[in-house]
Amino acid sequence: MKTCINILMIDDHPMILEGYIDSIKKLEAYSFSIERAHSIAEAVSSLESNFKKREIHLVLLDIGLPQDLDYLSGLELGIAIRKAQAGSKIVVITAYDTYPLLQDLMKLINPEGLLIKSELNPDILQTACKEVLEGGCYYTKTVRKFLTEGYEKPYVLDHYDKLLLYHLSLGKLNKELVAILPLSLRSIERRKNKLRDVLKLEQGCSDVQLIKGAKEAGLL
Repeated sequence: MKTCINILMIDDHPMILEGYIDSIKKLEAYSFSIERAHSIAEAVSSLESNFKKREIHLVLLDIGLPQDLDYLSGLELGIAIRKAQAGSKIVVITAYDTYPLLQDLMKLINPEGLLIKSELNPDILQTACKEVLEGGCYYTKTVRKFLTEGYEKPYVLDHYDKLLLYHLSLGKLNKELVAILPLSLRSIERRKNKLRDVLKLEQGCSDVQLIKGAKEAGLL
């Protein structure tokens, strides 16, 4: 008899989510009851209704979800799920592979699986879910490297400093950052100056120089 597994899958790209589902359903030892969520709001609704009286065995979470009224990011949603569903296994699937963010994920969520999208294929996803469901852990190559080397990286920044660096690395301007982050323009400039101090850069240096220094210091 197959073991029945309840899964909550959270990704804001429906076609990608369906691809994940097709891969997971090929695990013949299990039968799956799958709930889909394409936003933080849908995930919260599913947790409060569909899983209020039944156990979640596995959560697949994309942390790159657009922010919601209650949660700034998929990372914060993952933290809430870990606290509310302590017995559930969590597999994080993310396009982000910067060391500071990976450290936050391991420290704050401690997922049983952490998969970088650029290193992911259907076979790896199947293997990861099988390992996690059998009580193990699974991490893709970049994550394994981080786990052996990452703690040697500098860790002096808070969560919003790291988000600021990430969005700056994408070329976002201050006026765009104000719309993305819950920070005022003055706070953003203050954090930039703090980062320049930490990286021993000249005050007033460009964002490009700031990002270059952050990468050289292992913060990106």
